[in-house]
Amino acid sequence: MHVRPIHPFKYSKYSHISEVLTLNDILFWGGDAFVSVIMALFVIQYIDGGTASTVGISWMMYRLMSAVTTVPIGKLLDKHKGYIDEVWALFIVSILAGITYIFLSYSSQIWHLYLAMGILGILRSFDINAWKIMFYSHIETKTKGRTIGTYDAAYSVAIGLIYALAGLIGDAYGFRSVVILGGILIMLGGIPVLSLRKDKTL
Repeated sequence: MHVRPIHPFKYSKYSHISEVLTLNDILFWGGDAFVSVIMALFVIQYIDGGTASTVGISWMMYRLMSAVTTVPIGKLLDKHKGYIDEVWALFIVSILAGITYIFLSYSSQIWHLYLAMGILGILRSFDINAWKIMFYSHIETKTKGRTIGTYDAAYSVAIGLIYALAGLIGDAYGFRSVVILGGILIMLGGIPVLSLRKDKTL
């Protein structure tokens, strides 16, 4: 029996780019969502002296580091013509973010947590900027709403399932396993992006 591949963006001349970036976003932010489900529980169980306040401060550092770096990173990406720098940014950020989460999974000190979240905040800025530049630059005007809607539907279903799966795995195998798997998911997100290096519509 021949199984036909699914191409949800087949109506667009940029279908391959849209599909790759959607998959990248699902894996990258799916890994992040995977961890976020159990982050508070992980910190309290594995980080010495970890409390709810510790979790709150760590997320604050994540957002602040993202906020102070996102404009400079956006300017940096603007300096280069074409999109190959965005392609490599998405790939490298996926690898580094995944490694950072795996580092976090074996951390025991509060400063380890804060360091990891600060790094992840910077990497978030690279990912958000590079991804949005590429995705929104490759949408045809006549199918803009349909393309964004298709992406959001796929993303929402996938992230919803990931939330549930993270909780189940956390209960069964422990919260450290969830953080490690989240890191692996994020790294996997960088792989499909490499196929865009030679895309003629890029």
